Amino acid sequence: MNSSCFSVLCQKNRQDDGFTSEDWYQNYLRFVQLAGLELKTIEAYSRWVRQLGEHYPELKVPHLTPGQVQDFLIHRQDIRKLAGSTINQAKQALKGLFRDHLGYQWDIWGKIKPKRDKPLPYIVSPKDIRILLDSFDDGRYRALFTLIYHCGLRLFEARAIHPKDIDGDRLILRIRKGKGGKSREVPISSEVHQRLRAFWSWHRNPKWLFPAAGRGWKRATLRQHLRQNNNAMSSSTARTGFKVALASSGLLKRHQRIIIHTLRHSYATHMLDEGVSLAQISEYLGHASLRPTLVYLHLTERSETKARDALATLPLPTPR
Repeated sequence: MNSSCFSVLCQKNRQDDGFTSEDWYQNYLRFVQLAGLELKTIEAYSRWVRQLGEHYPELKVPHLTPGQVQDFLIHRQDIRKLAGSTINQAKQALKGLFRDHLGYQWDIWGKIKPKRDKPLPYIVSPKDIRILLDSFDDGRYRALFTLIYHCGLRLFEARAIHPKDIDGDRLILRIRKGKGGKSREVPISSEVHQRLRAFWSWHRNPKWLFPAAGRGWKRATLRQHLRQNNNAMSSSTARTGFKVALASSGLLKRHQRIIIHTLRHSYATHMLDEGVSLAQISEYLGHASLRPTLVYLHLTERSETKARDALATLPLPTPR
């Protein structure tokens, strides 16, 4: 996040000078900025820190005790009836402040285990994925979302790719600072590599594979704007391009829940259908453990077929 984004964040967070001008709060914002988190994540984390301060208006946040922080989370969970996923986000935000930034060695974080009722990921068939990808008229978006699907990337990971991150000899894509700041390598097909190379050869931006177009460009000068821009394509620009293509694809008549992350979910499920091991897919997705990857076992056509075949072998009582 550059300095202008940091200034915007400070302004959006501003409620009163007594809170936002505190040195500890400004230092915290810089800390999460350097952690490489997306702007929306930083905004969410800073909101939780402010809400904690509002919960204890007479106290300074850095001076709170572990019990007070735990009581705040319990209040949000039991009184406000917030969802488990929301409480977990609050927990991660406050853990980042007190443990990672301020260095407080508290033992409360393992005790806070909000129940998370997560629905199964939504996926679409390979046929519908092709329909969607064919609906992108702009080559920038077609290249971006093709890569997201073929490598199972998160949007922020794809936007941050540099041309040097693609190893054409090994057909490997390097993801630097994925979720949690972890890096990984993901295989790409020869055809996808060739298409990405052709796309980059068209704009030749020295820093970004998917550069921003900037303001004031016209179709005739798009290539020049992409070549000279020092910023990557923004999340909002990517989402707008996705929504336009989705609307024109006709898929919304059958699928009401398609979002960009559906491409990542579909990648994982389709790879399982093709016989790729769960451990390998977990590594490609950048999961910290197998647990979040296991959910895709419930979504594959192959596993459902195997389950039906297995059911047919189970003994039944003799008909009477």
